[in-house]
Amino acid sequence: MCTPKYKGFPGGVQHLSSRLIFLTINLKEFFLTTIFYYPQYKYFCNFKLKKLKKTFFTIALITTTLSCNAQENSPKISTPAKTNYTYEIIVDSLDIPWGMSFINENDLLVTEKSGILYRIKNGIKKKVKGLPPVYVRGQGGLLDIAISPNYKKTKEIYFTMSSEIDTYNNISLINNSISDENLINNKLIQKGIELIREEYPFVFNETLKDFIETFKDELKNGFDPIEKFQLFLDVNYYPDIKDESDLNRIAELSIRIKKIEISNDKNLYEEEKKLKNKLRSIQKKYSFLPQSGKRKAKGGHTALYKATLEDLELKDMKMIYKGDFNTKKGQHWGSRIVFDNNNHLYFTIGDRGNRDVNPQDISRDGGKVYRLNLDGSIPNDNPFTGRENVRKAIYSYGHRNPQGMVFNKKTKKIWTTEHGPKGGDEINIIKPGKNYGWPIITYGINYSGTTITDKTSMDGMEQPLYYWVPSIAPSGMAFSTSNIYPKWKNNLFVGSLKFEYLERLEIKNEKVVKREKVLESIGRVRNVKEGPDGYLYLAVEGKGIIKIIPN
Repeated sequence: MCTPKYKGFPGGVQHLSSRLIFLTINLKEFFLTTIFYYPQYKYFCNFKLKKLKKTFFTIALITTTLSCNAQENSPKISTPAKTNYTYEIIVDSLDIPWGMSFINENDLLVTEKSGILYRIKNGIKKKVKGLPPVYVRGQGGLLDIAISPNYKKTKEIYFTMSSEIDTYNNISLINNSISDENLINNKLIQKGIELIREEYPFVFNETLKDFIETFKDELKNGFDPIEKFQLFLDVNYYPDIKDESDLNRIAELSIRIKKIEISNDKNLYEEEKKLKNKLRSIQKKYSFLPQSGKRKAKGGHTALYKATLEDLELKDMKMIYKGDFNTKKGQHWGSRIVFDNNNHLYFTIGDRGNRDVNPQDISRDGGKVYRLNLDGSIPNDNPFTGRENVRKAIYSYGHRNPQGMVFNKKTKKIWTTEHGPKGGDEINIIKPGKNYGWPIITYGINYSGTTITDKTSMDGMEQPLYYWVPSIAPSGMAFSTSNIYPKWKNNLFVGSLKFEYLERLEIKNEKVVKREKVLESIGRVRNVKEGPDGYLYLAVEGKGIIKIIPN
């Protein structure tokens, strides 16, 4: 019998890293009780058997099984007896500093989760104006920030945040125009584009281009683009709808209702009411359909913005990607931003608390690493371009909540740290189109102690480079590449929110060979960056920005 001291029991001893065994013998009743205690989970398990010799056999078997399956991912972390470094606080009085990006050695941008962007010059912080409304909920708020690789020329920056904008009606905002000259130059198509933009004031150029590519022959013949576009949105944004007659009926009713709403004719109120009731009767069959052709914003999702920074003000604001569908859940927004050497932008979105759907479904956002061009368009060599009913910005999937990301300049690969549940935090090297398994495989368990899955590996799913059991709640990450810390060169540094230290990992041939605590008990380390001066900087909650100084 298993009796939890706290709720539940860890599902599968393979997730456990240590145990103590206590034996108690009641000679009068000739019972033997075996109690297994797992310190990191605070669980007790009791087994009682009436026959002593059978019990001894059972104990030996169980102990052997635990020894085989409870191996912690090695190596274990150490705390150095003597340190050769100290630190200084270069910016104080920050609550939850989430993202930071250096413009130069003396000029730094820092985001506060609460929705404040600071520009810090020579240690003096000032607020930057012009941010869009931030949807602060749970773990969501103003998240990461990164300056463009072309910042000196363009003054452009990128940032992620939680947003409640409803992308069904405001499908937002990318800077590039539709590039096909043949389509642009066709007058009927151009007129169709104008009509669509009147009806849907904000629309992804990518979405519009896909629509035109699908229906360009019909457009050239002059059919009603609004009706077709409504149908196109329903098909692409709600792929669960398979019944073509439902799709056509939804589009028809939505258009009729819209015309009455625009006319503002009170005599048509009863007719409008009847049409809406007919629409709802169809919509009841599907969980995500909008009412009256619209979907009210409920909750939010992670959004990626681009803007121009002019001193202390953001201008030319453009949302270049927004996750869908909105949810009121407050967890797992992501999100980090990095660039490779080819002017590609990578960013992450967590599973948004919908673990059983989002991470493994490439037609939906959440639980993904994304890749875009700097203008927000989709690179032609993204792994899912050319496929229907997928989010073409997706670069990899099957993630839980990546909150650290860095471009390894030495290997030219994208690395991430990822929050597991209870156990199973991961370091991953991101490969195009690959599935990282969540929640089908994991080294973690539910917070309640119950099992998520008994699988830690599966064909077609990537293994982490390293995983933590128990969880450290990894946050930002950075490689040290300068000569300022000679013994740390090319080491990986990961912040721990849970245990409030910076972790140093020595890596050889993409395998962790040594782990060490740095600045133990410093506070919740939210981010780690290597500055342009080669020093390591930490964003620590309730403290500020910290610079590590070698002795």
